[in-house]
Amino acid sequence: MEHKSTILIVDDEPAVLNVLESLLSSQGYNLISATTGKEALEKAEEKSPDLILLDVMMPDVNGFEVCRSLRANPIIAEIPVIILTGLGDRESKLKGIESGADDFLTKPFDRTELIARVRIITRLYRYRQLENKISRLSSVYDISSTMNSTVDIDALLEFIILQTKELINVEGASILFYDNEKEELYFPTVAVEHKGVKNCLRESRFSIYSGIAGWVAREEKSALVLDAEKDERFCKDIDKNTGFITKSVLCVPLHGENGIIGVLELVNKKNGNFTEDDQILLEAMSTNISASIEKAILHRDLQRAEALLRRHNLKMKKQDRRNYCFENIVGNSPAIIELIRNSEEVSLTDTNVLIHGETGTGKELLAQAIHNSSLRAENNFVPINCGAIPENLLESELFGHEKGAFTSATSRKIGRFEEADGGTLFLDEIGDMPLNLQVKLLRVLEEGIIRPLGSNQDVIVDVRVIAATHQDLAKLVSKKEFRHDLYYRLKVFELELPPLKDRKEDIPLLIKHFIADYNEKMGKQIIGVEDDALDALYAYDYPGNIRELRNIIESTMILCKSNMINCEILPEEIRNAGLVNSDKILIAKKTKVVPRNNEELKYIKAKARKRAEEQVERIFLAELLSETQGNISEAAREAGMNRSWLAQLVSKHQLDLSRFRENTGS
Repeated sequence: MEHKSTILIVDDEPAVLNVLESLLSSQGYNLISATTGKEALEKAEEKSPDLILLDVMMPDVNGFEVCRSLRANPIIAEIPVIILTGLGDRESKLKGIESGADDFLTKPFDRTELIARVRIITRLYRYRQLENKISRLSSVYDISSTMNSTVDIDALLEFIILQTKELINVEGASILFYDNEKEELYFPTVAVEHKGVKNCLRESRFSIYSGIAGWVAREEKSALVLDAEKDERFCKDIDKNTGFITKSVLCVPLHGENGIIGVLELVNKKNGNFTEDDQILLEAMSTNISASIEKAILHRDLQRAEALLRRHNLKMKKQDRRNYCFENIVGNSPAIIELIRNSEEVSLTDTNVLIHGETGTGKELLAQAIHNSSLRAENNFVPINCGAIPENLLESELFGHEKGAFTSATSRKIGRFEEADGGTLFLDEIGDMPLNLQVKLLRVLEEGIIRPLGSNQDVIVDVRVIAATHQDLAKLVSKKEFRHDLYYRLKVFELELPPLKDRKEDIPLLIKHFIADYNEKMGKQIIGVEDDALDALYAYDYPGNIRELRNIIESTMILCKSNMINCEILPEEIRNAGLVNSDKILIAKKTKVVPRNNEELKYIKAKARKRAEEQVERIFLAELLSETQGNISEAAREAGMNRSWLAQLVSKHQLDLSRFRENTGS
């Protein structure tokens, strides 16, 4: 049976631990668990697992620190780590990579993807362990060096059987691989002097419970048979099918890292009988042969995995381009149309761009859309928030550092400028950059040169800079809080992202876009927003801009139990805005919304009809209730309507009957 890798699962949530243990145990892995960072480090050193699945948020030490501690311990530094976290932002992924993680999965994770990545990384880890072992093995014969340098599995097998055939001087040589699941042996390659035998054998499979090779695989012992015909283990079926006559057999097991992987079989020595010396020689070779085969198989698996990962990364990159393109900047207001037109024009150049906009207006989305439409799209788009990183770390983040540049600089680190070489660096909140770093940034913009901390060598970089800010940089310049020369270097081409309160005609399109997005993510089928809820959404001023609107739609969709978002599940501040700012609602309603396709035309027409019907109903009710002093029964008789139906209509429009009674009392 194949030995399965041991995996250490580190998570403080019992539910997550149970899911992972159930999923991975079904794949045959040996499992260890830990619920704290300290326990994880202790068990890693004690058990030496083949892989660690590490959660970020834990009660004592976070996952990033645990990963750094693992890498700092020479005993367990090589153990691969996959970080599991609910934080899917780019910054968290960068932290994971910087801490030494081998891979990064965001919760909730796809089970198939998790299993595939675990399988690949444990195999890669086994490959590294096997390669270390091979490097320690002494070369017994001249062919060992060639075997160790051959990673193509087909070429390696062909080389092994030809060399052993010539070395022992036999009529035929073959390697038979062991299929653990089917308990069968099969021939991946054969070297034999008789015509027709090779093709026939390569199509054959037989049970390990028959034949001399089957006995060797089953018992994991060598067999030296001088007279095959008289040996009770000998199976004549192959000779019958091929016409080959087997006289003598020397067969040795091939032991892999985790058990038997096959056998090496020689038949019919030409110059006499097989000897014990032949057996000892073949057994000595079998260690290197097995190791070389496993290395080549793992290399083949690695190449296949890399090809799959390349295809996956290409697919994800294409998806990113679709997600971050001008088509995904939603809106048809004049300001947005002009913004997109100007952005498309500047994307075709290498000009530096300065984006102005309040928090939450989509500055990074616009910057990445410009990058993805530029000639630099194949290279990296690297964002960094200048206001989110402490001043003493920002220089290292931007320009990198050499080992020993400062106390905690234990290794060389690539800065964001080098990471973005050939691509685009997005400097968000540039107004928060300290003055001393502004000088160094100016040099990069003017000369295309950086110097990492602790280095005496300049590094040439080819980077386009897109900067963004919510501040008035001109005012900062006048206050000497921002360098004027850097300001003019950055503002070669300026773009202004309007706040959502100034482009409310885009709210229906944005709402529709977010509903479609979260329908897919949540598996819901919400079709829109009721009119009173839409009125409230129109009236609100959105200090958090589009990001706030997106969050509102997400939270209401979680609470929504029907196919329409209603006013009751909106946040209180939104509902209050709808009551207080009725004039804003009227202004918003009068704003022209231009449908872009037939679907939107039908949607807007239906909304208009419904709105008109409700307006007529409200006017009718207001007149009727005024005449009858808010008396529902009298109003129903006056209008010739059913009282309960009229009461439902009043409730639908949320009319306060006491207001009509008060008006008559004066």
